[in-house]
Amino acid sequence: MNRKKELGEALEAARQVLRATDSALNILGKANKWSFFDILGGEGLSSLMKRNHIRSANRSINDLKYDIDRLKKELGDINIDLPGEISDSLSDNMFDIFFDNIFTDLRVRSEIRSKINELVEFRDMIESLIQRLEREI
Repeated sequence: MNRKKELGEALEAARQVLRATDSALNILGKANKWSFFDILGGEGLSSLMKRNHIRSANRSINDLKYDIDRLKKELGDINIDLPGEISDSLSDNMFDIFFDNIFTDLRVRSEIRSKINELVEFRDMIESLIQRLEREI
């Protein structure tokens, strides 16, 4: 296979990772908005909505692993670290929904914002990789 074709395949894989990262960021943004309402005293509904978006974001982040594996395969042996998931255990849900309080809401919001920052840094890294691949092609 020629180098240009290999680089094109790697570029498409990187673009897919970028799209998947944007999707996860979008969902986390929604979780962040609901966490704000929850802090303001949104009661159970805002906690449920926030937790729903956290679960969706975790699935998106988990799905990113497949796209990253494809990208790694296309690029050869590279090291890309994926941001972790937001804690979404049964106890997290119990405290957040049934024992709804400002301290839990603030902790969860901090986790969401931290994950958004990690994904933004990850996205920047992938964008940089895409630019390098485009220059090489």
